[in-house]
Amino acid sequence: MRVTTKMAVGTLINNLDRSYERIARFQTELSSGTRLNKISDDPAAVERSLTLRGELRQIEQFQKNNGDGKGWLQLTEATLNELETLFVEVRGLAVQGATSTYNASQRNALADQVNQFLEHVVSLSESRYRGRYVFSGTQTNAAPFDLKRDANGNILSVTPHGDISGSIEREVAEGTTMQVNVSGMDIFQGPAGAFDSLIKLRDSLRNNDPDAVRLVQADLAQMRETVSSVRGLVGARVNRMEVTTNMLDRVSVEMTSILSGDEDVDLASTIVNLRQEEDVFQAALASGNMVIPQSLMDFIG
Repeated sequence: MRVTTKMAVGTLINNLDRSYERIARFQTELSSGTRLNKISDDPAAVERSLTLRGELRQIEQFQKNNGDGKGWLQLTEATLNELETLFVEVRGLAVQGATSTYNASQRNALADQVNQFLEHVVSLSESRYRGRYVFSGTQTNAAPFDLKRDANGNILSVTPHGDISGSIEREVAEGTTMQVNVSGMDIFQGPAGAFDSLIKLRDSLRNNDPDAVRLVQADLAQMRETVSSVRGLVGARVNRMEVTTNMLDRVSVEMTSILSGDEDVDLASTIVNLRQEEDVFQAALASGNMVIPQSLMDFIG
């Protein structure tokens, strides 16, 4: 078959186009940092990459949920720890107030201390994490309890502000949810709750009634046991979240490594390939000028 000048020029242009495409691909890989810039680059790797990125986004959300939940629980645990310590001190005051050697004036002084503890318990019940009340159930934008005070500002009674028993949960791993809040009703309200126990103790001391003070001691002991039990539950949840977080971190690192293997450009190799292809391109141009004396532009046009 006779090879015409037009055929030679066509072959040369096709070869130059393919070489230029390879040059452009290498330049794109270097500028983007990834070898997967379109599906045709590696369809199987692109599919794996999309799947892995979706899973990594899900893990990132689980990590955020764990971080928020763990922070919430840690604040709750610290609050309960302070509350338990407070009730140890209050029980000591109750023991003093129940002794026959104390007089009305001394018991009244103890009542003043108990009243201060009561005010502090109110502030603990209004603890907030990132602006959300932790003991308000799902009503996190409002304080959990309403207070009724006398003319002197002393607390007479404490009632829930609506339904504060709602559960707040976080999905911490695929198919796994954990409750991150503790109902304020379980801690602060009820016959042996923090508020009623302290109010009864304060009033019994002010009434100079050692027998009534002795009766309150049972409520104080039960209150401390309740707080200790809930603290243990909260601590177990915190530990579980830490284990889950560590697991998610390991999985994220492994998946990121796999993703990097599919996507990342081998810079040294790509630079070498780019330079070689540029040399090939220039050599093809020079060869074309030697074989075909006319300007390539004459034929391209």
